[in-house]
Amino acid sequence: MPAPGGPGPFRLGFLTHVHGRGRPAGAVYRDLVELFVAGEELGFDGGWLAQHHFSPDYGRLPSPLLLLAAAAQATRRIDLGTAVVVLPLEDPIRLAEDAAVLDALSGGRLQLGLGTGGPSAPAFGAFDRDVARRRELFDEARGRLRELLAGESIAGTDGLRLHPPAPTLTSRFWDSTTSVDGARAAARAGDGLLLGIGPAGSAQRPLADVYLAAHHAAHHAAGRAPAGARLAVSHGVFPGPDRLAARVDLAPDIARFRPWLGNFGFPADLDDGAALDAMNVHHGPVGVVIHSLATNPVGPAAVSYFIAAVQGEAGAAADLDATLRRMELIATEIAPALGWRPAAGPVPDPPTAADPPTAADPPTPAGLGTPAGLGTPAGLGTPAELEARAALERNR
Repeated sequence: MPAPGGPGPFRLGFLTHVHGRGRPAGAVYRDLVELFVAGEELGFDGGWLAQHHFSPDYGRLPSPLLLLAAAAQATRRIDLGTAVVVLPLEDPIRLAEDAAVLDALSGGRLQLGLGTGGPSAPAFGAFDRDVARRRELFDEARGRLRELLAGESIAGTDGLRLHPPAPTLTSRFWDSTTSVDGARAAARAGDGLLLGIGPAGSAQRPLADVYLAAHHAAHHAAGRAPAGARLAVSHGVFPGPDRLAARVDLAPDIARFRPWLGNFGFPADLDDGAALDAMNVHHGPVGVVIHSLATNPVGPAAVSYFIAAVQGEAGAAADLDATLRRMELIATEIAPALGWRPAAGPVPDPPTAADPPTAADPPTPAGLGTPAGLGTPAGLGTPAELEARAALERNR
């Protein structure tokens, strides 16, 4: 089944965790807007940004909705996604207001990815939140957010309601989780499942299967056809002249995250190529990358939204020009070989008062495949965040 927005079998996005160590923050953020403009011109269906707090070197964007508002003004068609907003650290009313304004400004292009904040565990104290309650806090905030966006009156007021209204935005919620309970909760809520951390076979596939089964059961219990399950996955995609060159470019990422692989049972002496493969980072010549994606057990053709993580932490992997070239190869050679087609026709003109914007329809699944593994090394969060996540998982 073709995904909405184009004739291809899946929607194609790009993801960055907003690195750029040592560069002025303003320059880094302006480069991001340029990535969205380039992505739209190349036919990408969406661009996605991660949120990180108190991170001056890697993962430097604490306010993704603000950056996406700038991208909205520079583009006309491309989805504007968060991967993810750390929901337990947000005030639901303020997040609802900001998201509603952005959705109105962009003509219904926001894709709101929400997470429990495992990698952001060190930041919880700064927000006076109990990290041990992050799942509970997430559930409470998501329910409140849904009520606000649906236009329900705000408790404790004389009938106050969210303005501007954004009733369709809840159909573009995506939950990011590493737990079985979280996958089931996403399905019951009608949210999409957004996964990008953990080995494809042992971590991601089981979660995707749980989500799909729970989604089917929820619709069956309600007497509805089991339609609308949405799976999004992030893989690292780093084409290069050969696999060795890609490993050299990604050497800082590999070194930084190699110790973390031990949490998934990988040996400490895993060589660089095997480490990238273990993290589902598809690298090397274009043909090799295509084959790797096509034969991966959780490949992009089986999901609703394939999000290519395209920017590393440092050096050549983080360079803007190199990232743009990477995106061009993905959009013109790699993704088309897997069945994707760019959005047809010119980028539309901005809406006018006589032609008001309408909210985008929620994406539907291209198939019943499963999300991918780790995404890029840069997609894993900072080392402190990873250690915090590992400690939380050990103590679950």
